[in-house]
Amino acid sequence: MKKLAPAHIDMLVRLMGMADTPQNLEATQYVVFQFDFKDYEQFIIECPPGSIRFNNLLRVAVFCDNLGFLVEAEAVDREAVYELLPIPWAKVEPIIQGVRRELDWPDAFDYFERLGRDYMKWWEAKRKRIKPLPPAPLPSGAPRALTVARTRPPLPARPVVPPRPAPGAAPAPTMAGRPGATLARPGGTTSAAPGKPALRVLAKPALKLGAKPLKVLKAKAAARQATKTKSRPKPKAKAKPKRR
Repeated sequence: MKKLAPAHIDMLVRLMGMADTPQNLEATQYVVFQFDFKDYEQFIIECPPGSIRFNNLLRVAVFCDNLGFLVEAEAVDREAVYELLPIPWAKVEPIIQGVRRELDWPDAFDYFERLGRDYMKWWEAKRKRIKPLPPAPLPSGAPRALTVARTRPPLPARPVVPPRPAPGAAPAPTMAGRPGATLARPGGTTSAAPGKPALRVLAKPALKLGAKPLKVLKAKAAARQATKTKSRPKPKAKAKPKRR
């Protein structure tokens, strides 16, 4: 490879920085890897002016047109540009020709066209000197699994925590530790392990406040009220004014 002049190297570094900006990089990736339109009318229907795909194509065309101008002005080395930057003229030529016809602009992106045609000639000559790639190996044996084999043991199951009883509710009866015993089901039926007698367990009814405890509570409340009344000092009576 020939050595480049410092001015050519400086210009080439600037061009690479411009091509690597997020907008230009996204546009170049779209044109190189996804663009597949062969008809201008179909392209305009699916990608109208102002759409993202239309702007991507326009951005690449403008960049390559400016690049072609710099190459023809010898501001940058032609072969270095071909080695480092993509020139996708072959993919976008039908669309550029449609733009020229619709806008009546015969020389639109003409630097891009000349640069692209010269690039294809350079690439065909270089392709003959490149060693072809070996054929892809044929698949042999069973297909490889798409998932990675598990190398760590599975996590233990989480213990089941019984729900907390509501505040003020009586605790539910349990028969933990007694084999074959179960709680009674609604309707008086029970179930147990096969071969063992079933046990019927009923919850204790809630205690009701009877008449006698209620009288006791009222008597205690009355006694406390009487004690408070006795302990309070009696207010002094106001002296009556004497008549003259």
